[in-house]
Amino acid sequence: MIEIDGSIGGGQILRTALSLSALTQKTFKIINIRGKRENAGLQHQHLTAVNSISKICNAQIKGNELHSKELEFTPNNVTPGSYKFDIGTAGSTILVLQTLLPPLIFAKEKSTLEITGGTANPLAPPALDIKEVFLWHLEKIGIDVKLEIEKEGFYPKGGGEIKVIINTCKEIKELNLLEHHKGNYEETKIIAVCSKELKEREVAKRMIKGFKLNFPIQNKILSEELYAETLSPGCYIHANYNYEDHKIGMSVLGEKSKKAEDIGKECALKLLEEMKTGASTDHFTADQLLIYMAIKGSGKLKVSQITDHMKTNIQIIEKFLDVKFNIKDNVIECIK
Repeated sequence: MIEIDGSIGGGQILRTALSLSALTQKTFKIINIRGKRENAGLQHQHLTAVNSISKICNAQIKGNELHSKELEFTPNNVTPGSYKFDIGTAGSTILVLQTLLPPLIFAKEKSTLEITGGTANPLAPPALDIKEVFLWHLEKIGIDVKLEIEKEGFYPKGGGEIKVIINTCKEIKELNLLEHHKGNYEETKIIAVCSKELKEREVAKRMIKGFKLNFPIQNKILSEELYAETLSPGCYIHANYNYEDHKIGMSVLGEKSKKAEDIGKECALKLLEEMKTGASTDHFTADQLLIYMAIKGSGKLKVSQITDHMKTNIQIIEKFLDVKFNIKDNVIECIK
């Protein structure tokens, strides 16, 4: 049995362990779940991830209850199919999806998922970020996943919904993003998403204006304003910078204390910060790609920074898969 001390990080440790446990059919036990966090133990979103992946692999579980700090997970064979999961709060639908993707991608048949909860959460990338950037990278390595945002869901009521089609993949290609500057610049895409009650104040337009005023590249910029019916008011802006063979994304969630223009400005400056380092992709996307590099057993990418989140993620991956990650000068390489 693989043993994990959950106090070294947050929910990502649990999600990675659940994914790889279902994929490799290895049992694990985790103690001190989110032990150093103020609200330690399993929260609603984590519990949904546990119970949802348990459902797709008919796992035996001990400790799957709210606020539990210890969990033992014994998987069985993964069963593809159509599933619906409801977090019940504004907890991130995307973090639940991240948990389910690896085992379902390599299942015998395609699967469809409907997940209800938050689509824009301060502690996770918005669903749009995953659709625009992360899934683009998966497509590059031969993985076909389609995501549609049926409803946007903001804190505190949530009520957002994503629908996902996961096609099976027999073998993935190597992810090597070091030679990424050979292609031509294609476009910069900006999408501003707001609740309908913010339309009168032109919040989406103002966020986009704030972005453009602080982004030095002015050619081939595509922008889109989206207003949605939501249970709780909210807004965010997403932008991605595209070459033929690499993509860097950034999203910033709105806050009551921030002007719309400042939200757009923050997004532009953060995207520029990633771009100036020569990174292959943004560090949020890179963190999510590590597990797929490990499944392949090889791959390279350059990031703007090596985060503690990445380091703990790598520790968990190396417990389940016979791979080693080497890190030098912000280049992450996976080898067998």
